[in-house]
Amino acid sequence: MSYFSSIGKKISSGVHSLGQKARSVVKKGVKVVSDHASQIADVSGKVKDIAGGVSKVAGVIGSGAATLAAGAAAIGLEPVAVGLGGVAALGKGTQALASGVEAVAGKVEKVARTTDTAIKTARAGQSAYQHGEAAIDRMRKGNIMGAIDEGKKAVSDVETAAEGAGKLKKQIQRKK
Repeated sequence: MSYFSSIGKKISSGVHSLGQKARSVVKKGVKVVSDHASQIADVSGKVKDIAGGVSKVAGVIGSGAATLAAGAAAIGLEPVAVGLGGVAALGKGTQALASGVEAVAGKVEKVARTTDTAIKTARAGQSAYQHGEAAIDRMRKGNIMGAIDEGKKAVSDVETAAEGAGKLKKQIQRKK
């Protein structure tokens, strides 16, 4: 076996191993998001609301400090004016940062809500399929009442899935 073949196999093995680890991490991440999409959306909404409040307060503080700095400079209190100018800059910087956080949290909330709707719709569709299969199995066994019960559950799940699909369509159209 040549030197380059040996190196190539080691590199290939290492890359394959990294790919398997990345696949495992992504799979676990998708499962966490699918299990907790609603909670993620709720928390993101709260972060958005808090960041919006911080942005407003910081903006008021920045504007007020700038006004006071101008007044202090006008009456000859330059050291005070410099300090108030720093507070004004800090307030406006905080306002800009909080506005950015608010925007990002809002986008995360929208995506998480859409994801939650998609997951619930898919689960309802899957449940409808399972109830439909169970209804067919019960009919084959001669259990007509059991088949009717399973059929009702399947119809209910199909209605839920259709409603979810309609909501999902609207959410996707709003994003465009």
